[in-house]
Amino acid sequence: MNVGSVATVLHLLLSTFVLWIVPSQYAFFADLVAFPISLFISLREIIARWCLANTKDNARQYTQQSASGLDCNMSDESCAKSSAVQAETKFDTRQRVKNSKKPLSETGVSTLPDENDSAQIVTLPGILDRQGKDTNKSILGRVLLLAVQILMFAMVLDFVYRPLIASNDSLVIFRPGYVSHDTAKLHIRYPDGGQLELRYRKMASSDVIHHLNTEDSADINLGNNMPWESAGEFVPPTNETDFTTTTTILNLQPSTKYVVELHSQQPTLRAKSVRLGSVEFKTAPLPHTPTRLRFGSGSCIKPNFPYRLSWTPDIYGFRSMLDHSDDMDMFMFMGDFIYADVPLYFGPDAEDYRRLYRQVYAAPSSQRLLRKVSMLHVYDDHEIKNNWHDQDKSPMDNALTAYNEYNGLANPSGALSGAAYYNFTYGNIAFYAWDTRRYRTLWESVGDEKNQQRSMLGVEQKQHFVQWLHDVNHTAAVKFVISSVPLTRGWSNFDASQDTWRGYPSERAEILNLTQHVPNLFYLSGDRHEMAAVELPSGNIEFSTSPVSQFTFPVVGKFKKDIDGEHTIHFHRSGHVKYGVLDVDTESDPSIPRITYSLYMADVHKGKQPAWVYEVKGVPWR
Repeated sequence: MNVGSVATVLHLLLSTFVLWIVPSQYAFFADLVAFPISLFISLREIIARWCLANTKDNARQYTQQSASGLDCNMSDESCAKSSAVQAETKFDTRQRVKNSKKPLSETGVSTLPDENDSAQIVTLPGILDRQGKDTNKSILGRVLLLAVQILMFAMVLDFVYRPLIASNDSLVIFRPGYVSHDTAKLHIRYPDGGQLELRYRKMASSDVIHHLNTEDSADINLGNNMPWESAGEFVPPTNETDFTTTTTILNLQPSTKYVVELHSQQPTLRAKSVRLGSVEFKTAPLPHTPTRLRFGSGSCIKPNFPYRLSWTPDIYGFRSMLDHSDDMDMFMFMGDFIYADVPLYFGPDAEDYRRLYRQVYAAPSSQRLLRKVSMLHVYDDHEIKNNWHDQDKSPMDNALTAYNEYNGLANPSGALSGAAYYNFTYGNIAFYAWDTRRYRTLWESVGDEKNQQRSMLGVEQKQHFVQWLHDVNHTAAVKFVISSVPLTRGWSNFDASQDTWRGYPSERAEILNLTQHVPNLFYLSGDRHEMAAVELPSGNIEFSTSPVSQFTFPVVGKFKKDIDGEHTIHFHRSGHVKYGVLDVDTESDPSIPRITYSLYMADVHKGKQPAWVYEVKGVPWR
């Protein structure tokens, strides 16, 4: 195999790896080197073979002309003599071969044909003609291979640079954020200027919601005669926040479905205002009320991975969730909503991060799903940089600015001003969402005397969390703690040993020692691009689910089951789309809640039925 073939095969393998296996930065950089080398060598071979084909074609034409009578300039008598001489010479040559031994060359190889050789004596024009056809086929094959190379590399460039090629500057976003029993946060992006107005009303069972942007006119009817209420007009957001804002509707009724419309007050020829979009949601029940809750959990998305040729890159995990969105109250997204450094880090500026958020929200399935499912967030390392542990060092400030503009400000209010960790309740179900990045120190290492000081949560967050545990211990029937990285020690490779709670064993043991005394407390996490349900040493169960729509390692991986006092209930590695749906019932038996976890995967029952279900019967909690 020559250098050109090696470069071509390497380029095709690297492109395949980036597009459909793992969008690795290193594989992309290697592909950037392999493609021009293979392109140059392929073009050189095509040109060389084309020139050779032309040379052979000219030689064939010249030989044919010579054999036909020295270019038809000889007389008939000369032609006859020439033919006789050629025939006599051919006969004499065959006779000498037949009556003599084979002469050998200096290397011992026969220089004359064997009398038993079945091959016919081929004239020079025939040889050149066959070689010319072979050369033409070879050139055609190389041209087709070159076309495949160029197409593959074009797809790689489209996948990597799509956020720059299509920056979605004109994107309009309108989605519900955190919805309490009497308020609802709404996240808006509107870059076109003009006064905005929110209108809302209760939904009836006969309502049919049309989410497409339409002009506001008298014939728009959602199916009932309940009057619209105005939440007030407000000045549209500015470029300082990338045209995003978060507003709150107050004085709503608990356990009630609402529809909200966003209107631009810029008049048109047909109407006084334009309806930019609509969303729907259901408010939470009153605090401490027994209830039923259905919500999703997962992390890690990358638009258009695995890669498909498309004008509008989609998020396949969100597309799968649409089948379950009608009865889903909310979704807990546990980090890596964008991949700022995969497969290429565009830079530390806020706009470099904002483009990636816009790409996610511009996906068709995002637009459809997030109009009717409230999504709450925590961030993880890829919203900043891989395995981030440098606290507030650059680019943390710009990364958090973009995160808050697009995700963070629509969450429940932080425990402290400017903090990203938060807690909230849904009836008598309590949630606490950690910030595992901003306050973490370097992971623990063997023999390090400062190991006891290593922390993922930081002092203030940990104190606030301990107080929350005390407050909800016997006031909430079920508790969920949200962590972007898993607590289980099952993932034990080099990366997990530093980036997950495995790298912070002292603080992990401290936390588990506290939560073992809290009834019906569960951990939810993501990050590992695999799924595991594990009973931790504290007796608490963790459901770690990812990726929602990203790469996975179908063969390579390292998960140790039943180690260090843990019990592995279920583990699943493969699948580009994996997310969990939890059904919590504190209403049927207020003393003994029931929690059901369902794993959904796009390649199992096409994501319409669970791939695995696990039911937990709670314990008395009062």
